[in-house]
Amino acid sequence: MIRFFKSADGGQPYLAKLAGLLFTFILFFNSPVGAEPEGISMDSRAFQHGINFVQRADDQWLLVWSSSGNPPAGQNRKGNWTHDVYYSLIDTQKLVIRPNRLISKLEAQEPSSSAITEDGNLMITMEDGWDTKQNVAQRYAVYDAVMKPIKAYPQLVQDGGHSGHVAAVNQRFVVFYSDEWVHGGGVDNLGSGDDVLAKVYSSRGELEHTVPIAVGVANRDWWPLVAGSNDTAMLVWQRFVDDKTWSVLMMAILDPETGQLQQKPIKIASRVKYYTYSVAYLPRLKRFLVTGTHKNGEGFAHMYSQIGDPVASLEKLPPVMREAQIIQRHSDGKTNAVQAIEPAGIMVLSVTADNLALQETIEGTQKWSTAGTDGIFIDENRLFLVGLSQSGLQQQLFEINPAGKKN
Repeated sequence: MIRFFKSADGGQPYLAKLAGLLFTFILFFNSPVGAEPEGISMDSRAFQHGINFVQRADDQWLLVWSSSGNPPAGQNRKGNWTHDVYYSLIDTQKLVIRPNRLISKLEAQEPSSSAITEDGNLMITMEDGWDTKQNVAQRYAVYDAVMKPIKAYPQLVQDGGHSGHVAAVNQRFVVFYSDEWVHGGGVDNLGSGDDVLAKVYSSRGELEHTVPIAVGVANRDWWPLVAGSNDTAMLVWQRFVDDKTWSVLMMAILDPETGQLQQKPIKIASRVKYYTYSVAYLPRLKRFLVTGTHKNGEGFAHMYSQIGDPVASLEKLPPVMREAQIIQRHSDGKTNAVQAIEPAGIMVLSVTADNLALQETIEGTQKWSTAGTDGIFIDENRLFLVGLSQSGLQQQLFEINPAGKKN
């Protein structure tokens, strides 16, 4: 077995990331959107990769994503990815996306991941191919409420780090990232990450703790995701299984204040499709929710307490889409968790503090890509969902039944 650094998330080495690899209705907007163009087989992530809606302290929504232009151009003539990081304020009455380039350097800054602390500061972290010693680096920047830099890009999480995601826990940020690469196995036999680590930062981007989560030669761990409650962070990642084409899903609970693990790494799911899982914190219920898809195409959802105790589980769900964020609705004392599903449309879960149930599925006419989806509720029943694609931002508006009501 050969261990060396290589780019992340199932791609080739960074400088040669080659492509080739009630009622319901949906409204489609006339911006550069649409299904994947027919006849194009490029990896959608070469065009756009990484998207988040984050809510500011003034309750306005901010959309942050990585893209090779708007509309995206894809890889350059050398086969390299060229993403920059963009943002747009979202007026929920008009739903117009106006891309503002925020971070731009040679090579790619992707996938972007964003979070806002309770005092209103925004952190964006991304895998970065510009000016590194080890092909890529995990970097970050911190901005205030008016997008003025507090810690201007480029700030270094780790040279050689990759695939990082960020969550806010009260007035701290937790960046969960992977390190190194192991050749062989994984998607298209391209390999896997090796270790996963967390770094805790103040809301102004000052490093407080570095926490090894799963490191060493015994296991191969990668694609780390994180969600934050008021005082803990749930860390979720995939673990390589020899001679298998699926992964084991792992979980740990971190106390960012002390930098200590409240729950050491444990297995929470098996036979999981590579990269196809998500995690979110449901503040009204004080629960963490993990969703994903098994290798056989069946979806699942597991709910946990803030300290990682299992609370409820649901199997045989529709298959969730790769890199689809979990979207929440709280209405009339009831909670829904909504997520994009394969190949199109969404599923709606009804969630209580101790139970999970499938409320409904809603069909879509545009296929999602693997590059990322996220959304927001613009009123009690309408969900605005944005997906990344080869042709640009796919924008869809879904009408969803009131919480707890099935078709």
